[in-house]
Amino acid sequence: MKLVPTKEKITIKWFWVATDGSKYRNNKGFIHNAWDVTCSCGWESSTGGAIKASVQRDVDRHKWLDHDYEWDYSKKEAK
Repeated sequence: MKLVPTKEKITIKWFWVATDGSKYRNNKGFIHNAWDVTCSCGWESSTGGAIKASVQRDVDRHKWLDHDYEWDYSKKEAK
């Protein structure tokens, strides 16, 4: 199950948050325990560095409520 765009496609950028509160773009795919995100529409999470699962729920909620994304429940068959 995943969210799919209906009208517009947005871009979410993930940042890891250091202990001093500064944010860094995670371009290398490192695993961190503190995250925040920004959306191409200007929305930002304001967790101050939460676990990724928590921020992902905020992102999903934002996509669903503000950008009319819909849940795709279809299963794709493995080939």
